[in-house]
Amino acid sequence: MAQRHIFCDKTEIVCMVMGKKKMQTFNLPFDSITRIQFDAYEERKLFKKVPSEKITILSGKRAEPIIYTKLKEKQFFEDYKKELEKFAQDNRITFTNNLE
Repeated sequence: MAQRHIFCDKTEIVCMVMGKKKMQTFNLPFDSITRIQFDAYEERKLFKKVPSEKITILSGKRAEPIIYTKLKEKQFFEDYKKELEKFAQDNRITFTNNLE
């Protein structure tokens, strides 16, 4: 069964990211998040590339961004987009939607 990997609260986001050997959990308070961005993306599916979307979360706590793609998070991806957009507006975080 699929499981959610992003949980939004009023003041923080909890992200679960697959590390090299296990899942890592990051608690990101709103003041440590620098930008949330939605982009078009091409993912590999079997032997071809298919158009997709990705969510990028940039934080001061991590050197590299946290990235979620639509094919890997198919069941919850639209919910993630709605929740993260509202979270960014409520907490005055830089938000960029490059899909429109």
